[in-house]
Amino acid sequence: MNKKLATIALSGALLCTMGAPALAAGGLLSAPPAAESTGAERVQTLPSSQLYCGEIKAILTGTDGTVTGLHMQSEQSGEYVMKISEETVWIDSSKRTPGGPSGLAVGERLYVFHSSVSTRSLPPQSAAFAVVRNLPEGAGGAMYHQVEAVKEQDDRLQISTDNGGLFLYAGQETTLSTYTGNPLENLNGLETGSYIMAWYDVVALSYPGQAYAQHIMVLDQDKASEPLTRSALASLLHAAQGKPVVNYAMNYSDVDQSAPYAEAVRWASSEGILSGYGDGRVGPGDAVSREQMTVMLWRWAGSPMLMDYPGLTGYSDVSEISQFAQPALAWAHQKGLLPADGRLGPQDIVTLGEAETMITALRDEKTPVGP
Repeated sequence: MNKKLATIALSGALLCTMGAPALAAGGLLSAPPAAESTGAERVQTLPSSQLYCGEIKAILTGTDGTVTGLHMQSEQSGEYVMKISEETVWIDSSKRTPGGPSGLAVGERLYVFHSSVSTRSLPPQSAAFAVVRNLPEGAGGAMYHQVEAVKEQDDRLQISTDNGGLFLYAGQETTLSTYTGNPLENLNGLETGSYIMAWYDVVALSYPGQAYAQHIMVLDQDKASEPLTRSALASLLHAAQGKPVVNYAMNYSDVDQSAPYAEAVRWASSEGILSGYGDGRVGPGDAVSREQMTVMLWRWAGSPMLMDYPGLTGYSDVSEISQFAQPALAWAHQKGLLPADGRLGPQDIVTLGEAETMITALRDEKTPVGP
């Protein structure tokens, strides 16, 4: 193995030149596994977020003037519609501060970190997790990351992200802030599964890649507004079921047996609520779309079937519903867990709060199993 480490400057301009939408957030040096079919769920082994670099072609707004979407265009990546929600964070990259949509203009250049799940429409649509404005001409633009592991190493902190493909290091020279403005003296309380924006401009061409963070902003929004992950949904269902203990051989390569969600994943797998990707992984940190969440809730409820249920035809985006999810969504619609009509957003990434609300509504129908 060649142990020599080379480095390159990874500026925002270089990222866009390399065709950013195909890259996991921060994952320039890792190669994610190929997508695979896993039966009914058809879950793909995709990164939890992707980076799109481009210009605004059109700004989509609601009746009250609120920005609801950005129609983006890029020579490298084509056109995309990024759907904006209350959970989307806005970042001013040059100032290293929270931003907002005020002053958005057609032609403005942006980074958009968005869901790996997109619609089959033209142009495709995807949920925006973070919109980065005021991009610098040189290196060091803000990058969106999910924290996968944190450990102390000498006099600095090592943050693992991008499915283990990138190590970010924070030391005494790294400045810190939070999205909400809450004071932050250090990163000792940084939790696995949390999200950060990181500014860095050089990555070692090793595997995992390594970079020293100049600045880290902790995205400390209300947990209810955080994107729902597969492990978080398994944990919510496990708790609602009374945290049963099961004897089930769980051999997922990306689940540490000591992880706080390990027993929940074990139980959900044993019940057929959660399935792996077919490559040995289960993707505990992967974001969950509305239809994927509904399928897991439906399985938890016993997979009830409705015959010839017409309720879903009232949705304006019914064509975006995957075939595997139709029975589950029909069930959820019939039970009043979903909007009666209008836009459903089956491919939208859902929040922890949305899952908690639906589980609460279903809990009375379940008989918890004692631990």
